[in-house]
Amino acid sequence: MNRVLYIPLRLACDLGSIASRMVNAIVFNGSTAQTLSARAYLEGRDSRFWFRMGKIINAVFRVFQEYHIRWAWEQEVERARYVLQRLEGMR
Repeated sequence: MNRVLYIPLRLACDLGSIASRMVNAIVFNGSTAQTLSARAYLEGRDSRFWFRMGKIINAVFRVFQEYHIRWAWEQEVERARYVLQRLEGMR
């Protein structure tokens, strides 16, 4: 993908992530460090509400991904690992 197409696509994805984090924090009293999708993946194992929320989120994103909430959680873990590696390099 060329840069002219990549930049707006990346920006749209980042804005969607920010919106998801904001809704998680304000509406669901969650963390700003976690998207609704990642939260649904983690809490869906213990909570009926989050299990159902995960089903809804996966249905919305089915066009793009088979299992979106798991992918979102994996992305957040990968982002956290990256930050930790960068912090280690600063010592």
